[in-house]
Amino acid sequence: MLATKYSLTEHRRMQISLGASKRSIQCTGVRRARQRGIVAANPNPSFSLKTLKVNVAKAVVDLAPGEAGLRLLSRAFPSKIRGTFDGLLSSYKSQLLVALGDDDRAATAVTSIFKDMIKAYAEQLLGESYTFPSFHRAIREPFDYYQMANAYIGSLIDFDRSILRYSSRWSKVQQQLEAGENVVFLGNHQSEGDAAFIPLLTEVSHPGLGEQVIYVAGGRVVSDLLAKPFSMGKNLLCVVSKKHMDEDAAKKSAQMKQNLTTLKEMQLLLNKGGALIWIAPAGGRDRRKPDGTLIPDEFDPQAVEMMRKLGTKKTSALTHFYPLAMATYDIMPPPATTEKELGEKRVVNYTGVGLSLGEEIDVSDAGEWRKEIAAGEDMDEAKQLSTYIWRQVLSEYLEIDACNVPGGETLPLPADSLRPVRPPSVPKF
Repeated sequence: MLATKYSLTEHRRMQISLGASKRSIQCTGVRRARQRGIVAANPNPSFSLKTLKVNVAKAVVDLAPGEAGLRLLSRAFPSKIRGTFDGLLSSYKSQLLVALGDDDRAATAVTSIFKDMIKAYAEQLLGESYTFPSFHRAIREPFDYYQMANAYIGSLIDFDRSILRYSSRWSKVQQQLEAGENVVFLGNHQSEGDAAFIPLLTEVSHPGLGEQVIYVAGGRVVSDLLAKPFSMGKNLLCVVSKKHMDEDAAKKSAQMKQNLTTLKEMQLLLNKGGALIWIAPAGGRDRRKPDGTLIPDEFDPQAVEMMRKLGTKKTSALTHFYPLAMATYDIMPPPATTEKELGEKRVVNYTGVGLSLGEEIDVSDAGEWRKEIAAGEDMDEAKQLSTYIWRQVLSEYLEIDACNVPGGETLPLPADSLRPVRPPSVPKF
C-alpha cells in the first residue's frame, strides 16, 4: 500500500512538473527565438516544438526519483515496448546486484545508466526520429551514444573472467590500419550488444582500435526502438539481410536498392584504405540447438565471396581478412528462434565474454583454404572458402566459449591471451 501511494504521489508531482516546465520552456524559448528572428525564418515550426518537448522530457528524467521514477517514465513509451523495457529494467537490476553485491550501489548504477537511455529514447519518440543512411558514422556529440553503450554493456561484463586472445594479432591489425591498409573481420554473431565488445575489450590494450570498427548491420538494429540509440553510437554499413528480405514483398525492391547503395559505400571505403570492417557472414545471431548446444552458425558463401571480391578489386587498398570468434551469447541471449516482429524480449546476464582473433587468411587462389577441404566434400569455390573460414572461427570459439557461462568458473588464459582490463569508459559505482 505504501509503495502504491508513493508511486501515485510521485506520478502526480512529475505530471505537474512536466506541465509547468513545458509551459515555461515553450514561452521562454519562443520569446527568445522571436527576438532573434528564428521563428519567422524557420520553414518547419514543428521542429522547435519537438525540440522543446525533448528538452522538457530530459529535464523530467533528471528529476525522476530512482528506479520507481524510471518505471513511471516508461509508461509514456508506446505500449508495444513498455512491457519489454520494464522486464529489461528488472533483469538488468538483478544482474548488477550480482556484479556489485550491494543493493544500494546496484540501484545507483541502474538509475544512472537507464536515465541516459530514456533520454536517448525521448529523442526518438518526441524529436526528429533518426534515419540511418547507408553509411552511418557514430554520433558522439552533443550526446555521446558510443559512451552510453559502453556504460550499459560494459557494466554487465565480468572482466575477471573475460578473454582477449592473440593480443599480438590485434596489434598487427592496428599496424595494418595505420599503414593505410584495410582489415575485414569475418566473425560469428551472438548477442545484440556485439558491436560493443571489440571497443570494450581492446580499449586499454589497443587504444582507439574499437572506435574505428565499421559494422555491417542488419535492418533490425537500426529500426527497433530499444536497439536504435545503441546503434547510433557505432559506425555502420546498413543492409537488409537475406533472412528478412522476403518478409514484405512491397519493400523488397527498396531494400535491394539500399543494399546496392551500401555496397557502393563499402567499396569507396576500401578504395580509400584504412577501413576496419566487421561482418557476420551467417546473416544473424547464433542460436542454441534443441539439445542446448551452441556453436557459430555456418557462413553464407555469397556473403564471404562478396567481401573477397570487394577487398581484392584493383581499386581497393591492400585488404587483410581475419576470422573472429565471439563468445558473447549469454550476456544478452537472443530469442530461441528468429522473430519477424520487432520488440523482442530482453534478458541480460553478468558474465565474462571472449574474443579470439584467428590467423590472417590468404583469400587468393594460392591460399591454404584451397588445400584444407577434405576429399569427397563436394563444394564450389565460394563454399570452400566460406567453410574454411567458418572452421577457423569454430576452432577459436571452442577455446573461449567457457568464459561466457553466467556464474561459471574463471577459465585459465590460453596461450597468447590477456585478461582485458575494465576500461575507463565503464563507470564505477
